[in-house]
Amino acid sequence: MLMTVKDNLNRIVFLEDDVKDLDKRMTELELQHADLMGRLDVIIKGIKLITAIVGASLGIDVGIEGGVI
Repeated sequence: MLMTVKDNLNRIVFLEDDVKDLDKRMTELELQHADLMGRLDVIIKGIKLITAIVGASLGIDVGIEGGVI
């Protein structure tokens, strides 16, 4: 089957729509990733704090990397 100019134009329009949809999805995934990384950072800092408190109360030098919490 030979593609006509109209067929090619329709194909281009569909591909452009697909690219726009993928761009929207990618932007949403990037935002979700940034949000997740922020939450994980808070959790890790909380775990370091709890470890330091427990270690200090037991008199153990935990040796948390990065110095001051």
